[in-house]
Amino acid sequence: MNTATPLTYPVAAPDNDALTANTRRLALMDDCRIHETDVFHLLGWNDLPDALQNVIRSDMEAYRDELLGLYSTCDNGVKNRRKSVSYWVRAYREGVCTEETAVRALSVTIGA
Repeated sequence: MNTATPLTYPVAAPDNDALTANTRRLALMDDCRIHETDVFHLLGWNDLPDALQNVIRSDMEAYRDELLGLYSTCDNGVKNRRKSVSYWVRAYREGVCTEETAVRALSVTIGA
């Protein structure tokens, strides 16, 4: 099993060196959200409804991190989940199913 490496996004340091750990964590989270939005945009999924984006948000974060080379996975569960996300997003976009059906199906597969 491959070990995950920590995220190392550069965060601009403000003039004050007395930042708390929470402030640094919030700055990193803001930076991660920017990268996450880029992944939705790059995949052409930025027009998906908010409910559908929210249910696959953690998948997109992990997918982005793996594409950036922060870790690699060979887990069959992860591969199957990615196939499931792709299938339901494609089904929704092609009009095969409703937004509610896609959200419900993806929520069940992650145990939400």
